[in-house]
Amino acid sequence: MVWKRLFGKAETPVETTPVLPQPDASGIVRRQRAAADPAMQERLDTLRRRRDMAAYDLERAESARQPENPWQERIALLDHSLATIEADLQALDAIPPLTPFALPQMPLTGVAVSLEEPVSVDFSVGPEHFRWEEEVDWDQRGGPIVRGQLRQLSGDVANILPADVPPERREVLLRHLAESVNVLAVDLRDRTLEGEPLPAPITLADLARPCPQCGDWLDWLGHCATCAHRAWQRQNLRQEAARLTREREELEEDRYKWSERLSVARKRFADIEAEIAAVETG
Repeated sequence: MVWKRLFGKAETPVETTPVLPQPDASGIVRRQRAAADPAMQERLDTLRRRRDMAAYDLERAESARQPENPWQERIALLDHSLATIEADLQALDAIPPLTPFALPQMPLTGVAVSLEEPVSVDFSVGPEHFRWEEEVDWDQRGGPIVRGQLRQLSGDVANILPADVPPERREVLLRHLAESVNVLAVDLRDRTLEGEPLPAPITLADLARPCPQCGDWLDWLGHCATCAHRAWQRQNLRQEAARLTREREELEEDRYKWSERLSVARKRFADIEAEIAAVETG
């Protein structure tokens, strides 16, 4: 104890020589008791390895019967994660819709599609002129294999944005219109390639119709990026919840399996211990 070291009489330590394990007949230094019969040493080593595995199984089986165990700890974490996912899903559903904001019925003029290479699409919104040209893809034989992407050459949606757009929604609307005019250009090209008539009339309002679900905007083809993003979020959350639920069920099954093996694990461990004792004593 500390107080004895501080206040006790100083004593001269007695030097002792440690007794080290000696090698057996095969030259191996063993820290455990050797077999009574040297010919049974390999058998004893095998039994001790089996005892280590049996001890591990017994420990897990006993743990599975306890109220607090590793399985239950992991299940508690999974339950917390599942509750968080459910809260996230409810929060997504509870997002209030935005106040719809419709754009003016300003007509698009000069709508034209030229199929001469490179294919081009033109139209104007007020004084702002928009133009796209197709980037043709060529294969190694020198022939076009797919329709190339349309590359926008002119037109800026910032110049056609109404002045009365709420400041907090201007950036979102700008991104939406930039995407929607490209969607319209591709649709006009594809209609012309298929020999279909071009839609008329087309207005600025058609490029950003208010979404009835979230209050954001629909593009030319009626797709809402906000609703699509939220649907993607819901899908990911539900997939994760399904994965965690499967893991929870597997943990429950694994804990039950180990708890049912308790009596077998005890008997196996006891049998191996008896075998080891018999080999050690001869």
